[in-house]
Amino acid sequence: MLVLLAAATASAQDAVEGGDGPAREASAEASPDTEASAEASPETEASIAVERKATVIHSQEDDPENVGTPIFPQVRYRDAVRLSLRSHFVPRSDFGSADVALYSPGARLRVTLPVSDRGVLQITGKAGGSHYDFSGTSDLFGLGPTSGDPIDGLYEALLSLQGAYRINDGGYLFVDGESWSLIGAAYGRSRWEDDNFEQGSTGGGILSLGYQNARLRMALGARLESRLIGSGVKVTPVGTIRWDPTKRLTVRNRGIGGQIEYRLTNRLELFAAGYVTTESFRLVDRAGVAGPLNLRDRQVLAGVGFEWNLSRYFRINVEGGVVASHTIKVRSDDATLSSLHADPAGYFDIVIAVRP
Repeated sequence: MLVLLAAATASAQDAVEGGDGPAREASAEASPDTEASAEASPETEASIAVERKATVIHSQEDDPENVGTPIFPQVRYRDAVRLSLRSHFVPRSDFGSADVALYSPGARLRVTLPVSDRGVLQITGKAGGSHYDFSGTSDLFGLGPTSGDPIDGLYEALLSLQGAYRINDGGYLFVDGESWSLIGAAYGRSRWEDDNFEQGSTGGGILSLGYQNARLRMALGARLESRLIGSGVKVTPVGTIRWDPTKRLTVRNRGIGGQIEYRLTNRLELFAAGYVTTESFRLVDRAGVAGPLNLRDRQVLAGVGFEWNLSRYFRINVEGGVVASHTIKVRSDDATLSSLHADPAGYFDIVIAVRP
């Protein structure tokens, strides 16, 4: 199933929480310790499967562009405001001539605003970075020897506005109760080294067609993006999918990859995932090296984890596993200057989510 989901290019993974629009959100009002009835009818079970919390919060960060999971106007979002804090650790990767440790902290604030029975808006802000600790050669990437690390601090900032509008009034194409939506987003972001904020800035937009029934939620569309300084417009396909085969089991894409989630109780959820993450940063110019320069970090990860609802307002997510493939490339606009590959290494992530 994970292989099938990997075929879907991810639009985003900012976690959506809530239930099916037409259904009343009974689970939001229940005690966290109250379990759904095992004797529920198929129709009731379908509603419960969508009404329960929609996703493990961890998957929100694995969109290659970090814009946000498509929102749906028919979903009742239980947390209008959510703050998520994430830390990604790769304690040691062996790149041959050097060992590299990676620490990537980040914070994301999301505000969801229903504007009508048909429409919903969502504003997302994100700040973070990637910090490498090198031990070994100081000229790991062929950028010239330095007295310190070959790469300084790498940073990221994002601001996006997303909207969705339901376009059907009853009736159905596949199953009764389905909904169709137009989903659009506009965003600006920068990924940069040191003081190179303007050179790393990009702007873009996304337009998708969304579909949802009692057990399936998906969106397919396209993204247009361009650097604010230089280069042309890049067009890429985007998509996301989530399937709830039972009230306890969820299968979804996670970025470029897949994730299976199983809810043991209303407070504890387990998951397993295999996915790819890619980060790209605009570097500052180096003397004697033709620019502009870009660093691209690509990781193929497989891991397991759990999410624990400590209270209505606080959740923690822990994941660990193996970085099966880790590649760091430094490129100019014309050529690849260096491409380094690491042996498999361990990683662990922690996400803390607060919803006031």
